[in-house]
Amino acid sequence: MTRRLLFTLTLLLLLTAPVAAQSPCSDCFYAAEEEVRKCLENAISADDKNSCLENRRMRLKACSENQCQTVREETATMETQSTPARPGLAPYTPTEGEWLALVTRAALRREATPDRPYSLDIVLADPQTLQIIVRHASTMDREQVRKALDAAKDAIRNTAKSYGWDKWVKIRETVETYAAKTKK
Repeated sequence: MTRRLLFTLTLLLLLTAPVAAQSPCSDCFYAAEEEVRKCLENAISADDKNSCLENRRMRLKACSENQCQTVREETATMETQSTPARPGLAPYTPTEGEWLALVTRAALRREATPDRPYSLDIVLADPQTLQIIVRHASTMDREQVRKALDAAKDAIRNTAKSYGWDKWVKIRETVETYAAKTKK
C-alpha cells in the first residue's frame, strides 16, 4: 500500500512539474524528476521501481544541498549588497532641472582670465529655475557682460528645447563685480 501511494505521488509530481525551469534549483529538481519518470517507465519489477525512487530521493537531496544552497547564498549576498553601506553608492537619477543645470554648467562654466576678466557659473536655484552667476572685474565693459549673459541664456534655452523642457524652465541672473587686480 505504501509503495502504491509513493508511486502515485511520484506520478502526480511528474505531471505537475514545471515546463520551463526558472532557476538552477528548479533545473536540478526537474532533471531529477525526468530521470525518475524514464526510470519508472523502464522498470520491470517492484525492486526496479524502488531503486528508481531511491535514486530520485538521492538526486533531490543533492539538488537541495548543493546547487540550491549556492543559489540561496548568492541571493542572500545580493540582498545584503542592495543597500549600500556608504553614501554615494546608491544609484541616483537626477531631476530634469538638475540634469539641465549639470549639462549647461558643463558647457558654459568658465573662470576669469586676464583676457576675459569674468567668471560664469550656472546653478539650480529651484526645481524649475537655473541661475546664471557672473562675477566680473570692475574694469570690464558692461556690454561684454551683457553679451556673455545673453549667450548663456540662449544656450540654456536651446538645451532645454532639445530635451523638450523649454515650456517650464526659468532663468535668473546674478551679476557681481570685484575689484580689478593691479599689476605691480
